[in-house]
Amino acid sequence: MTKIAEDARKLSTRFTPLADKIALVKSWPGINPNEVDAAVALAHEDGTIAGFETESPDNPLLDLVIVIYRNDVPATLRYGRARMREVWNDHYIEWADAYEQGVDDKRVELIPGASAFKPNTIVVQAVDFGANWHPDDGCPFLEDIQISQAGRLADFATLFNASQSPNWVEQMDGVSVPFTILAALLINAPRSGLSVRSPVIWHDKKYDEMGFGGFNIYDRFHGNSTAVVRDFSSRQ
Repeated sequence: MTKIAEDARKLSTRFTPLADKIALVKSWPGINPNEVDAAVALAHEDGTIAGFETESPDNPLLDLVIVIYRNDVPATLRYGRARMREVWNDHYIEWADAYEQGVDDKRVELIPGASAFKPNTIVVQAVDFGANWHPDDGCPFLEDIQISQAGRLADFATLFNASQSPNWVEQMDGVSVPFTILAALLINAPRSGLSVRSPVIWHDKKYDEMGFGGFNIYDRFHGNSTAVVRDFSSRQ
């Protein structure tokens, strides 16, 4: 297979089609299928899906994600992490100090200025997983992006897409497809008392492992993106 053909194949299989995501999410524990249908209907009405269909041919890292917000931020992280572990199973590794023990509101929080959390809600979001990625030149410090783009940064979309689109994670190499930081969130390990890292999802091709780690907000994030939610409602 030529490189052009291989690139085309990867692009066509990178993200799972929305219809398949809908079926998957409806099978998850604690999910009301009617609420999933309502979220998809709203995404049609508010222009999210139309905007995605218009822009995705020119943006190979734009995807639609079904995000499941539980009753609070820690519960949402725990739920999304559980779905990731189900999909990746023995190929899943994580920052154990941060994620293996009880995750509560002292462990994970939204950054200042982040989009308002909407408890017990299902939302279909158009997310640019290549946003703020600088593969060929200098990249900013993560904290600077969190300050300047707080309200646009995706919170849990990356987490849920790791289970909805596992092929996307498998293609992550930091060169052609970036690793992705959950930049709207801050996480810390027990006893540290400092929230100076954001969750990050990455893939190791050598060992075929997907990782759920933490990225220091005072570092430059070369090889990583900080996904943003695209708002297409103004086009309606």
